[in-house]
Amino acid sequence: MIRLQDIADMAGVSRTTVSNVINGNTKRVSQETIDKITRILKEQNYVPHMGSVMLSGHGSRIIGVVLGFATAHGMQSLQDSFVGELIGTIQTEAERKGYFVMLIGGEKIEDVVDMASRWNVEGLIILGYDEERYRQLSRKLNKKMILIDAYPEGEYTFQNVGVDDYSGGYQVGEYLYSCGYHRALFIAETDKDSDSRRWNGFKQAMEKQGGFCSKSRLIVVPGEKRQRLSRYEELLPRFLEVKALAFSSDYGAIEAMNYFFDHGIKVPDQISIVGYDDNIYAEFVRPRLTTVHQDIHQKGVISLRRLHRMIEGETLKEMNIKSPVRLIKRESVKE
Repeated sequence: MIRLQDIADMAGVSRTTVSNVINGNTKRVSQETIDKITRILKEQNYVPHMGSVMLSGHGSRIIGVVLGFATAHGMQSLQDSFVGELIGTIQTEAERKGYFVMLIGGEKIEDVVDMASRWNVEGLIILGYDEERYRQLSRKLNKKMILIDAYPEGEYTFQNVGVDDYSGGYQVGEYLYSCGYHRALFIAETDKDSDSRRWNGFKQAMEKQGGFCSKSRLIVVPGEKRQRLSRYEELLPRFLEVKALAFSSDYGAIEAMNYFFDHGIKVPDQISIVGYDDNIYAEFVRPRLTTVHQDIHQKGVISLRRLHRMIEGETLKEMNIKSPVRLIKRESVKE
């Protein structure tokens, strides 16, 4: 196993200088020396002893990614393509900046406080927390934090990275209305947060011509798969009557398409379907799914970069970064 002194000898610097670079204490180290040491560390596959790093007092180089929900769509949350792509992007971006990533189950706030404190994480990126859970955590843990897709009741007083969910819902409603589906339904697993914003945009677009879109057209289905499919069976006559469904996620849309296929119902000839996210499966399914594209990769990159700036001592003036979304028309809507 290669030692710290071996790295120092190869770089022609002191052992202390190498240690400072590893621990992020580089204010008195030239960029040329930092690059040289970093290159040698990579070439030698040097792995620092984490206990020593944390005891150094110069930062652990660990970013905690808090997953605030254990399940999504009735399955383990990490099986969800949105969650997987987001965490994978954060991991890749963190490595580029010399950080490690620790995944922390966040259903219990006490567990987040315990893990973040024990490992001296330098900051947290949090998915699946609302404003109240964030407040509870921040009262117990003094760490830099970035939330993803969180919606406060009022103005943003915390750092958040999200997308324009209202616009996405509006684009879907506007498109379906233009195709003649004036009674289309909106299908979601919750009536809160991003799903609520998407529904509100959908509703507003449907009403722009002076019509009325009642809340009865928002269908909140169970999170457990068997119960959800049972609900589809109950709603099937209504689905066939309105002829178009907008889903708050691609997962829900594709699951419904499979359900309809199994029951001999043709998409889009009998029921048109629109999703949301534009995940990796949207182009694999047949017919290809019309959906709202959000840049999940960009969301992960922005989250990590902004957290890094906070760790470096910068005060971020803009509290909420809201990226645009766009409707992708494919084959699942009959125009």
